[in-house]
Amino acid sequence: MAGAKHTIDTSFLTQLDRYAIPLSRRVTAVHTGSHQSTRTGAGLDIIDHRKYNQGDSLKRIDWNLYARTEKLYIRRFEEDKNLNMVILLDASSSMLFPDSTPNKFEYAATVAAGVSYIVMKHNDVYTITTFADDVDYAKAHKGRDDFLRTIDALTQISVSGSTKLADCADSIYPRIKSKSMVLIISDFLDNLDSVRNAVNRLSRHELILVHIYDENEMNLPETVDGTIKFIDSETNEEISFTVGPNFKKEYANEYAKHIAELEKIAYDFKIPYFRVSIKNEPLDTVLKIIGEG
Repeated sequence: MAGAKHTIDTSFLTQLDRYAIPLSRRVTAVHTGSHQSTRTGAGLDIIDHRKYNQGDSLKRIDWNLYARTEKLYIRRFEEDKNLNMVILLDASSSMLFPDSTPNKFEYAATVAAGVSYIVMKHNDVYTITTFADDVDYAKAHKGRDDFLRTIDALTQISVSGSTKLADCADSIYPRIKSKSMVLIISDFLDNLDSVRNAVNRLSRHELILVHIYDENEMNLPETVDGTIKFIDSETNEEISFTVGPNFKKEYANEYAKHIAELEKIAYDFKIPYFRVSIKNEPLDTVLKIIGEG
């Protein structure tokens, strides 16, 4: 795209056409979509039909309609509720690592696009809100035209500032009016108290954490050796260290502790937590998030 700041991979999206995002519990919304609530709809009025999707209950297939059309359709009852997907996408400076393509932000945005594509295909509503020092609110999107505009907008996002997840959660919480599926995609290079507070704030929703990382963040490469100046990508603070085997070991241990604490937060709140390298295929990551990987 002309003037694009970021490269968003859309080459795999059509491979997602046969997938749907399952709802583990009721997610209420006021729009018309094609997801099913936890209620079976028995004894309620049928308001229309939709095409059968893999994973739908066979009990809801309208076999009389199949006899006439030779196509599978699902009876949709008045109490069917729909998916409201809210994606919180980290747009802080640390997401610009590494210098090659894709960096963490481009990979995260590609995953956000993949999840949104599935939601869009089922005529449900999604929102992609970026956050760093401040929160850049976005309106709810629905349909193909909105989706194409969303992709274009992601290529133009300004990525800067620090990760402030707790502030983001406090800010976005009152704007999510109905129970929703909330997907946080971030490198989670934030204070652990901030992460815990954010998870606690949003835990009334169906919350999923997606941790994006680059391999060189876990273990410093061999080329990093001797007296090295480190620059904090979010604060621009500079500090010099003499890097040797002991420093690299200590660095790796501290990073591992951070990951262990993130896993503990997810465990404490009983929410899914996925760690994803930017080397992974975006398709595989999206399928893992929706439980198909």
